[in-house]
Parts: sequence; C-alpha cells; structure tokens
Amino acid sequence: MVVMALLASCVGKRSINFLHDGSLSNTSKLFPNRKFEYRIQVNDVLSIRILGLDEANSRLFNVEAVNSGLALNEAALYVNGFSVDKTGNVQLPSVGRIKMLGLTVNEAQETLQRKVNEYFANATVILKLVSFRVSVLGEVERPGTYFVYNNQITLLEALAQAGGPSEMADKRHVTLMRQSDQGTQAVYLDLSHAEVLSSEYYYLLPNDVVYLPAMGARPQRMNLDLLTILFGAISTAALVITVVQNLK
Repeated sequence: MVVMALLASCVGKRSINFLHDGSLSNTSKLFPNRKFEYRIQVNDVLSIRILGLDEANSRLFNVEAVNSGLALNEAALYVNGFSVDKTGNVQLPSVGRIKMLGLTVNEAQETLQRKVNEYFANATVILKLVSFRVSVLGEVERPGTYFVYNNQITLLEALAQAGGPSEMADKRHVTLMRQSDQGTQAVYLDLSHAEVLSSEYYYLLPNDVVYLPAMGARPQRMNLDLLTILFGAISTAALVITVVQNLK
C-alpha cells in the first residue's frame, strides 16, 4: 500500500517540463506574439536626457553631468528621474509641464522632442521608463523584485532572472497579478503548454507579480529516491530476519 501511495503521488513529466506540445517534431512552429504595449501611468518615473545642450542647461536634465564617472543605481535613477504626477504630467525645467499619461514610451519621447525643439536648437531627447520592475514569488530559486532595463520582458525571462522554478514548483498553475485602474487582475497561466507563448500575458508589464505555487505531489525523482530507500530498508529487514532464523 505504501508503494502504491508513493507511485500515485508521482507527477507526470508534462507537469515538470515547460511548454509541452504534442504536435512538435523536428520542424519549427511559429507562436504569434500578442504584445500589449505599455502606456505611461501616474507615478511612473522617467529618465530624460537631452543631448546637444550647453553646459548650464545640460546640468538641469542630465544626471551624468553631475555624477560623471559614477554608476547610477536604482535609487539614483528614482531620485534624479522625472515622476508623472497625479494629473498625468511631467514638470521639466525651462520646458514646463508636458502631458505623458496614456502615451507609450516612444510616443512620449516624440512628444517631448517636439516640445524641446521649441526651446532648444539641435537638441536630442532620450526618454526611458526607469520604474519598470517585476516581482517573482513562490517556488523559485531567488524570489524578489527585479528591475528591467529594457522595453519588454517575457514571463520566461522573468523566471530566469529569479533563478528558475524550484523542483517543487507547479508550472501548471502560475498566477500573474497585474495592476489596473479598476484594481488587481489575477490571471492563471499553464506553463506546461506551449500555447502560453501566444498569450497576451506572455509579455510582462511594469509592476507585474508572478507567483509559482508549490505542487501538492512530489516530483517523480524525489519519489524514486524514497522508493529506493524504502526497498533498501525492506531488503535489509528481510536479510536480518533470515539470519536470525538461520541462527535458531
């Protein structure tokens, strides 16, 4: 009965591996992207650099001019960045208030470039979102919050940042929590199926939280280890009984 219980608790191979697709063979298969492009929200922090300015104006916009030669960490980027206020605007020196709410990063850069052109000649705007971070929690090797220095990150890349799922992670019931104006949206994803690559949630957005729960059953390899110990104990006990009976 013990052996049967251990075998029953074994988890199938598909539950342990990523992206199972029975139709895959040696040929390639395309999974179309369904990206949702992020739009700037209230309290986002933007890094804004304006190149081609004289030294005095450059110091107003460019942190590097003040901290030349020093690497900027996350805290410095926040302190020296430009926050989107509750009305959706960013206040810039010399330029004034500019509406950023609802724009993509590229649209915000183009909008700012047009505004800067009214005040400075031959200036080039570089705008980045520095408040792009995702959190990975649960059954991963290094749970925590990770800053993304890119315009996008996928679900699998976020898991890789966190060291990957642990042996006890349940990849069939991953929870993605996403903030919106209406509240927190919870989406349940199955990473054991390749169809997740075509999901609109495959690409993460700023402040997304990914949670990997633990499996209720033990992985097969762990059960096999237990079976090995169990059979070894049974064999040892049988040997002891045989020796005792022979001595009698």
